[in-house]
Amino acid sequence: MSSTPQHVAIYRRWRAQTFDQIVGQGAVVETIRNGVRSGRTSHAYLFVGPRGTGKTSMARILAKALNCTNLRDGEPCDACPSCESIREGRALDVQEFDAASNNTVGDMRDLLPRVFTAPSDLRRKVFIIDEVQRITQGWDVLLKTLEEPPDHAVFVFCTTDSSGIRPAVLSRVQRFDFRRLTVPEIAGKLSTILDGDGRKADSDAIDLIARLAAGGMRDAESMLDQLLATDAGALTADKVREVLGLVDEETIDAFLAALVSGDPIAGIEILDRLEEVGRDLRAFTEQAIERLRAALVVSLGRGAGEGLAAAGPAHLAAAARRLAALDPVHPGPGGLRLQLELALFALPQPVAQGLPSFPAAPDRRASVPAPPTSQSPPPALAQTSGPEPKPRPQPQPARSPAPDSVPSPAGEAPSAAPAPAVRPLPAAEAATAAPAREVSPAREVAPVSAPAAARPRPGPTLQLLLERWAEIVEVVSKSPPTKPLILACRPVAVDGSVVTLGFPEAQSFFKDVAERRRAILEDGVGRVLGMSVSVRCVAANVEVSPLPEDGDSTRLLTEFRRIYGDDVVDVQNVD
Repeated sequence: MSSTPQHVAIYRRWRAQTFDQIVGQGAVVETIRNGVRSGRTSHAYLFVGPRGTGKTSMARILAKALNCTNLRDGEPCDACPSCESIREGRALDVQEFDAASNNTVGDMRDLLPRVFTAPSDLRRKVFIIDEVQRITQGWDVLLKTLEEPPDHAVFVFCTTDSSGIRPAVLSRVQRFDFRRLTVPEIAGKLSTILDGDGRKADSDAIDLIARLAAGGMRDAESMLDQLLATDAGALTADKVREVLGLVDEETIDAFLAALVSGDPIAGIEILDRLEEVGRDLRAFTEQAIERLRAALVVSLGRGAGEGLAAAGPAHLAAAARRLAALDPVHPGPGGLRLQLELALFALPQPVAQGLPSFPAAPDRRASVPAPPTSQSPPPALAQTSGPEPKPRPQPQPARSPAPDSVPSPAGEAPSAAPAPAVRPLPAAEAATAAPAREVSPAREVAPVSAPAAARPRPGPTLQLLLERWAEIVEVVSKSPPTKPLILACRPVAVDGSVVTLGFPEAQSFFKDVAERRRAILEDGVGRVLGMSVSVRCVAANVEVSPLPEDGDSTRLLTEFRRIYGDDVVDVQNVD
């Protein structure tokens, strides 16, 4: 391996050439190796898994195993002419396709002659197709071939998303799922590569690269190749952060401390320093989320509660939610920088701890008598003091009120009911009415506004709707998409504030369109009638010409409502 030119990428120089060299996919390797050893191989395989987990490498090794002339317990020797030609890419019988650019019906038809042609150099032909989820109509050409392939042909499909593959295809292949690699597995492979190239690296640097790879071996090897090209010295964690544009852990911890404690000034200063040195805020956000997640796990008892974890799981979880809600690719004003700054502003303390429970509002109607207003005419007082007085929700008044307890404004009451003025009840009424006049105007209007709001507002009538229909048509017709709809319908019923519009049965399709534009119809009818209405659309036996105002029209409409009621459906003719 060391004789390979140094300019060749590491992930190409250290690509697995046998089953034993595949990292982290033990179950898949063992199953395929046993199938090769026993000769019970399939004619079609499907490798599913994240990018960089060894799917294509496994497909090439399988092609070697199927054509190796010196097979050893299911392992290809990687030394015979067949294995060498496949490793060097010279084998004509092992063909690789990228379905991202070759996924049409025509591409699949061009593939069929190669499938049915006998192998030229090897024992079996192997077709490796990457990104097969991009194939759509091309499966129609391959389905019959997958069901009854020639004995010398083997298909290996590789994909990162199997949900886009037809079930008919999945039933014709053997599926193997590739998992993400763990940090120790990636770190072990990177250490092997460094030892093979004679390079030295700190364990912290290797672990950092393994974590950044997010389970993909190819990504880890690509980053290592980039780092080793910088200089010939030992690889350190600081050099990894500098080359890859990462932020040191101390800065991340300081920002997270400002985020958890609600100190926006300190957090904004940290963001200013990061932009001054050209750090990528997207990478910084990912680092912060990962660091916060680790601290949250530690705060739950998985480790010593020191540093950031000492803030407690509640505060850490709240901060994590704010960071998780960020959109790293937000193209709007401010971008990711503004989102990070807004995340630093913690919620106000009462809101962060939950809204307080307020006591229920007292029933004012049971304790405060309704004061007289301009809407209550003076004769109502005379009726109250008549032979059958109305019961009042107040304490029993005193029998001998003091004469000076009646304020001067109470002189209005005797003018309305002079006869019973000598009785003690009117004096008590005057004594209780005086404080009611001293309260604020808002309290005086409140008892009156509630019954007024509860009083139902009268809706339109069918007669009013027919009389003003021409005006409604004129208003609604100002909207071109709605003009043909209002011209084709007629009002057929009114129920409260609900106006039913009927469309001729021969043009019932207008009803469906009108349902989608019902808001425009309701606005036009409401503007003409001066009240809020709801519009319902039905298909009925109505004519386009205006309905005459006679007894027959009224009978027709009454019969229509009696038969069909409130059903908003296509109806039949009314006999």
